[in-house]
Amino acid sequence: MRNHNWSKALLAASLCTCAAAAVGQAMGGSAPLPATAGPVQGTDALADALTCRISSERLPGLMEEFREERANAFAQTYRQYTTPIMDLYQLDAPVQAWGNRSDAIVIAEQRVMMAVRGSLEDITKQLEQSLADSSESPLSGALDDQHALVIFKADQRGLEGMVLLGCEYRIPALSLLDDPRDAWRKPPALMAPAPAPAPAPKP
Repeated sequence: MRNHNWSKALLAASLCTCAAAAVGQAMGGSAPLPATAGPVQGTDALADALTCRISSERLPGLMEEFREERANAFAQTYRQYTTPIMDLYQLDAPVQAWGNRSDAIVIAEQRVMMAVRGSLEDITKQLEQSLADSSESPLSGALDDQHALVIFKADQRGLEGMVLLGCEYRIPALSLLDDPRDAWRKPPALMAPAPAPAPAPKP
């Protein structure tokens, strides 16, 4: 399975070429971009999340933001997967990110992705064109060591013929699925047995 990650350096290479090069060529090395101020918050939390514009401070409450902005879509999952653990949500209206549109959103432990129908090659071309077009409105500030663009072919039931595209948040111990409303996912913690009382001293 092909699984592509774009770091800040790889994004710089794509922007500098300003052309939709083959993904394998885009994975070549290049000089890193200058330091930036980090992700910039927009007005749509889901669009922000898909385009790597969510700061680490916003991540713990991200699902709650989704539920506030799209109550119908995120009130409950449309489908759940166990290998790997992912939740599929169905939007009332499509969201746009990276040159693609979709009404199917997949949330994994560290990823927010949209499921786009089409071939990996076609979706990648649209992505690369979006990266090239963004040279006038750079997205470079959205990608750093903790934010990576991901794209790969889905193979889960119900996602056949679709490509998952979005952002990976590389934050230690982060799980976007660790939400109070989803506490039922986890088995209850087993309590450690109480230590045996010490024997009474002999007279």
